[in-house]
Amino acid sequence: MLRKMVVWCFIAAAVLSPFVLGEEKPAPRLKLIFVERFRFEAWDNAVNLDDAANDNFAYTRNRTTLGLRWQAAKNLEILGKITNEFRVYLAPKDRAFNGHELFFDNLYVRWTIPGRLPFTITAGRQDINLGEGFVIADGTPLDGSRSYYFNALRVDADFHENHKLIFFLHAQETADRYLPLINGRSQALAEQPEKALAFYYSGAFGKTKIDAYAVRKLTDETELWPVAGRIDTFGARAQVPLLRPLMLTAEGAVQTGTSGDAGRSAFGGIVHLDYDIEGALPLLKTVVLGGIYLSGDRPGTEKIEGWDPIFSRWPKWSESYIYTLSRESRPSYWSNLTSLYGSISLGFGRRSDGFLMCQRIGAIEPQPGVFPGGSGHARGMLLKGRLNYKISKFFTGRLIWERFIPGSFYFPGASSYNWLQFEMIFRY
Repeated sequence: MLRKMVVWCFIAAAVLSPFVLGEEKPAPRLKLIFVERFRFEAWDNAVNLDDAANDNFAYTRNRTTLGLRWQAAKNLEILGKITNEFRVYLAPKDRAFNGHELFFDNLYVRWTIPGRLPFTITAGRQDINLGEGFVIADGTPLDGSRSYYFNALRVDADFHENHKLIFFLHAQETADRYLPLINGRSQALAEQPEKALAFYYSGAFGKTKIDAYAVRKLTDETELWPVAGRIDTFGARAQVPLLRPLMLTAEGAVQTGTSGDAGRSAFGGIVHLDYDIEGALPLLKTVVLGGIYLSGDRPGTEKIEGWDPIFSRWPKWSESYIYTLSRESRPSYWSNLTSLYGSISLGFGRRSDGFLMCQRIGAIEPQPGVFPGGSGHARGMLLKGRLNYKISKFFTGRLIWERFIPGSFYFPGASSYNWLQFEMIFRY
């Protein structure tokens, strides 16, 4: 169904492009897109927190994207991108090299309806990141940062300069099924086939910004995940300037629905206070104090109380801890989690900046099973440092170090780990 919709949208775009603007149509404009990302990552014990588990990893991630943007008319854009990512393992040495597949990272038509109608329609494979990504950021959680796309029909309605309503429909299979693959390894993208319907409003009332949203996500049963589900998420986000250098951001959402025959009732929220001190002290730019609350499933009840990160399974708070979560549930499955954190942003001139963060992570519900195996609520302490640098207009990079010290949520004797990432990106 979605494949047919995308094909018809492209046919319609090709047919209508000479007429959508009449005499105002500019000359067709093509833009080449090329991105080469090189990453080196190394870490120890991040999955098992056990020095004896021999789960040390060191590898390169090599991601290449080639695309073309065609501005067919002033109000009509067609974009396609093809991407490949492969890894070369230095440790463990038994990981064989695999070139992986070429896949369509993006392929969409974007049409802004001419005249006074305030609608922009985007149909096809596209990236969608709303707010700060607390609920909607990544449609392909199982392939890491290889891709983020949604197979979606999206409508943006700009009713006023400061008020927008976004609607989208999305469908995803467990692996890529809608567009062709070259060297079809068929990378896993989601545990269960899923469909979604979302409404997202964003507006400004003076200096205060308000977002509100409603998202319905349906998941189908599979052999490995034999429970179908429905998750309805209703939430809001606010950014409020308190004093001139202070900005308060808060977001909260409730979830209802079903998981098989069981009902669902969950809550998630974030809050952070940003203090802009750039210029007041050398190097310092911003100080942030924040908190996270993601409800956990209560043992002994039929209802599902655990927060489901419906489209937010990405390394928002940690690049490394997403691997530790994989043993507990699924990769990047942020749930049953509390956090108090502080960070400082640093500036080192026009070409470099960074930040330091200290985060105390907890759990709402202990899980004294095989893993994590502890009886307490303290997940542990996470330390993070990041340096961003810009070599030229086309070359940028970053260096990230993280260290996690486990607490009573994990089994006695759980080991700490270190995690390191070095990245270079060429964009054209």
